[in-house]
Amino acid sequence: MADSRDILGKNRKFKGTSGIVLPKGTEAQRADTESGEIRFNTDTNLAEYYDGTNWKPIDSPPVITSFTLDGGSAVTSATIDDEAAGDATIVINGTSFDTTAGIVTFVPETTGSVINTQSVTRTSSNQFTVTVTRADFTEANGPYTLRLANGSGLAATLTSAITADESPPTFATAEDTTVLSTYEGQSAPFSETTLAATDADGDTITHTISAGSLPPGLSLSTAGALTGTVSGSSIQNYTFTVSAATTNTTVTRQFVIAITANPNQIVATGGVTSGGIAPGDGYRYHVFISPGTFNITAGSTGVGGSLADLMVVGGGAGGASEVGGAGGAGGVYVSSSHPLSPGPISVGVGGESGTSGSQSPGVDGRDSNFGTIFAGGGGGGGECGDGRIGGANGRPGPNGVQGSGGGPTGCGNPGSGGSGANSLGSYPGTSRPSSSGGGAGAGGGAGSAGASWPGNGNGANGGNGRPVTQFPGPIIAPQIPSPLRSAFTSAVGPTGLYGGGGGGGPYGGTGGIGGPGGGGPGYPGPAGGSNQSGTPGVRYTGGGGGGGSPGSGSNPTSNGADGIVIIRYNIL
Repeated sequence: MADSRDILGKNRKFKGTSGIVLPKGTEAQRADTESGEIRFNTDTNLAEYYDGTNWKPIDSPPVITSFTLDGGSAVTSATIDDEAAGDATIVINGTSFDTTAGIVTFVPETTGSVINTQSVTRTSSNQFTVTVTRADFTEANGPYTLRLANGSGLAATLTSAITADESPPTFATAEDTTVLSTYEGQSAPFSETTLAATDADGDTITHTISAGSLPPGLSLSTAGALTGTVSGSSIQNYTFTVSAATTNTTVTRQFVIAITANPNQIVATGGVTSGGIAPGDGYRYHVFISPGTFNITAGSTGVGGSLADLMVVGGGAGGASEVGGAGGAGGVYVSSSHPLSPGPISVGVGGESGTSGSQSPGVDGRDSNFGTIFAGGGGGGGECGDGRIGGANGRPGPNGVQGSGGGPTGCGNPGSGGSGANSLGSYPGTSRPSSSGGGAGAGGGAGSAGASWPGNGNGANGGNGRPVTQFPGPIIAPQIPSPLRSAFTSAVGPTGLYGGGGGGGPYGGTGGIGGPGGGGPGYPGPAGGSNQSGTPGVRYTGGGGGGGSPGSGSNPTSNGADGIVIIRYNIL
């Protein structure tokens, strides 16, 4: 006969969606029978099984994700001041915490005793709140591992969670303090509010920027001092975080540096640039190629002081129409110590060439000025049709420089070029000693007199322009209208030549070369064409126009070049 236990004791197939109900009871109600038995322990609220010797709980291990110390941010490591009185509060975050029997301890990673909590609040399976006595932690025994163990014995750990330091670094300056207000061009040492931390234990502190950024050009030393020179920054606030680190701990604090307008820095308008800055050289340029006003809207000085570089160039004169003397250059006034002050500006236009189809002299260039400073226009080239044997004198500059003289005609009468007598750099046109026919004389330049008459029907070469290194062509050219930039850059060059004299016109030979710095050449070849004019001076250089050659139907176009006024001052 079959034993019913052979039938009832067999494994059965479980169906449905409900769980299996295990036998349950307290620990005292356990019946140690045979291995493999499973039950639910109502004391621990965990399932357990018997391995033949002991009852073992079935549980998931806890996981620690972060903690907070005394209400701070969620972290995985923190420092306790072990000299401070009282208890610290630690809130532990994670999963699968035992809300009935979970225990928290702090285990030294060197030597010493395990530190127990003063209290445990098992808020949920995701969070415990514990209190610990600060003085129980020591710097010598740390760091400490945070251990959370469930009643099952399964535990989670967070290594080096707590470090003890008698006195962590402290910042004397409050969070978000504006520690420095400065402006571009200022250099360390500054008078900033300290942003360095201190340590009562005398531990070495290393300061670094851990978030945000300093103004361009500044850096933070490891000692917590600002170094460098403010450069390339705009007017704004820079927010940044300083980390102060010792061997055991790091504290942070956020600060602000304000970049403001230079209280002395001039803010000005006027000219083509309207106060623009040339790339990379640290100066602001105001370039005037037409009348205007230099206005100061704020500040009283530049970074370099109350003086500016100033150049005032008068208009160059026109060349004569036939066998024409060349036009003289406009005067070039230069100062590296001009008072940085506002004033009206006029820009002299170039003088017209001799009248088309007739024997007539070139017209004088017009004056340029900045306030009371004048640069006279060049003197027009001489022409035989009006009986003149010399070019006109340069126009006087009452508080500046006279324009250079024009060259004499080449119609057979000897003569001297017009006067440009001025110790600041204006010169006469060339002399022409021969009484016979021949080429015309050149216009005087701002840097030298017109060249000697070469004879053989050739026109004389124009006088050199004056070098003004403060205003080289590549820097000024971007402010010149685009169709004229290339010619301007070539004429002025990298050394800044202004006011070249025009080249004399030929009579059977070749025209004279225009003086470096914008002077126009004389008509290039002997007579015979329908358009035998000289070449105009290069716009905005103050160069004189070249002289023409004899011939019917000539169409002179050798006007003198317009002048220019430039102001520059240091802004870095």
